Amino acid sequence: MAFFSSTDWRDRLRDASFRGVPFAVEDDEGTFGRRVQVHEYPNRDKPFTEDLGRATRRMTINAYLIGDDYADKRDRLIGAVETAGPGTLVHPQYGEMQGNIDGQVRVTHSNAEGRMCRVSFQFVESGELSFPVAGMATAQRLKQSGGLFDDAIESMFSAFSLSGIADFVQNDVLADAAAMLGDVADAFRMVDSGVSAAMRLLQGDLSVILMPPGAASDFVRELQKAWRAGDRLTGDTSDLVTMIKTMSGVTLDPGLAPRGTWPTDSGSVEVQKARSNMIAAVIRSSAISTAAQAVSTLAQPKTIAAPQGQAGKITGGAASNDIINISHPALDGSGTAVEPEDPPTWDELTEIRSALNAAIDQEQLRITDDGIFQQITVLRTDLNRDISARLAQVEITAERTPPDVLPALVLAANWYDDADREKDILSRNLVRHPGFVPVKPLRVPVR
Repeated sequence: MAFFSSTDWRDRLRDASFRGVPFAVEDDEGTFGRRVQVHEYPNRDKPFTEDLGRATRRMTINAYLIGDDYADKRDRLIGAVETAGPGTLVHPQYGEMQGNIDGQVRVTHSNAEGRMCRVSFQFVESGELSFPVAGMATAQRLKQSGGLFDDAIESMFSAFSLSGIADFVQNDVLADAAAMLGDVADAFRMVDSGVSAAMRLLQGDLSVILMPPGAASDFVRELQKAWRAGDRLTGDTSDLVTMIKTMSGVTLDPGLAPRGTWPTDSGSVEVQKARSNMIAAVIRSSAISTAAQAVSTLAQPKTIAAPQGQAGKITGGAASNDIINISHPALDGSGTAVEPEDPPTWDELTEIRSALNAAIDQEQLRITDDGIFQQITVLRTDLNRDISARLAQVEITAERTPPDVLPALVLAANWYDDADREKDILSRNLVRHPGFVPVKPLRVPVR
């Protein structure tokens, strides 16, 4: 004898319906999961699996309509599934779901089954169409990826040690490290004196940091401090852009390239090159990490255009204007509004993307550690996603030369049929007087 409690599973089932039209369910099947992309690289035993988000939920439902009025129910259900747009499905097991009928609905009748018909259809969730307005999520994710890449660099360099090797080999490794830091200091001498001075100081501390009983992690941390010792990482946008491009360029310097071994090399030379290559890898990788994380600190674009037909529908209840301001004035200690920094231009963003991608491309060919390779791949993905989000909100610019010495107001009216674009022309170019724009190439928006 079977006994059923008051909480029997049948009691929890919902009455199935679509757009309010009820039906009975014979059986159903649902698919759930995640979307992943598997990256397999030549000569590497471990793949890298990239999670692309939750997979779309789909339901296959085999239903039936029964009773003397089954034909009326069938016609109402057919009308519901042919209605445009998403509708509400009440699933017996999962409850209410918003979505669409995917494809055609199959309706069958049989002489052996009177007073009923069977209905089979596929249902897919509709989700939502949203337009991000600030792009801050991509910058935050890039910053997090940079932190994970820093952790991977420190983990890789933890195997470095000068303990137990000959004194002359230790001295050669220190000399190689000093030469590498000297190359970096020379590259930044005219760009940022703070970074150059920090690298010179680190040169003098190498014998203390790298020699036993010093820890390898100390060198990584001091190197990261040296990269961030400059003034341009906290300066205006143009300084920050210059800093990023210089950091990425340093990684391509021949003085920081890995050194190969030859069959004729002695054992001590092989040990020296192996240790020196690890130091060079840390310098290059930490430069890429610092430059990528600096991208996340660039000023966000001030405006974003709503897609056609979506004005006033952007998340957050914005007004019905086509352009939505996403920058907010900062306040200093006295509560006075501070003018926000100008965001990087289209050309600057594309230059940053090209420079960093070139540096990462070269570094990926040199990496021998699987953990570092996976993290730099994630960093590159998040970097390009963040820059692409910024480019979608920045106007493309081009050079345009006025036909004569004219006021900026006149140029704005002639070029854009909009006098309000006068400020845009003046802010992008060093014009001494708005009433007298010289006859020279000006950087202005294409549109």
